[in-house]
Amino acid sequence: MIYKGVLVKKVLVMGLVLVGFLSANAQDSSEKPSVASPSPGVDAGRPSKEQRKAMHEALSDEKNAVHSSCSEEAKASNCGDKVVGKGLLKCIHEHKKASKEFKISDGCKSAMKSLRDEKKKFKK
Repeated sequence: MIYKGVLVKKVLVMGLVLVGFLSANAQDSSEKPSVASPSPGVDAGRPSKEQRKAMHEALSDEKNAVHSSCSEEAKASNCGDKVVGKGLLKCIHEHKKASKEFKISDGCKSAMKSLRDEKKKFKK
């Protein structure tokens, strides 16, 4: 009795595999993409080299602005050797969390917000 149930399951599974194999091979050969033409979507949404260079320059300008605006905060939180993009902002925020009296200046906050907004523009 138990063997009959196992046998039925195996037959059903093999039948489903066979149907899937037959339907996959039944495609029309005219629908297959040619080797010469690239498939659509390979570079879809990816910026060109010039666009990436412009994005990098815009972000580096913003990073330089944050670095200069937040230099006092970096010194006060002992993050002087770090740079924006390599741990400076994380270090400043960790120091702020640990020290209740540590305040980030308005100029530094606005520079960080500007950098964040610039990054969001490029991610869209």
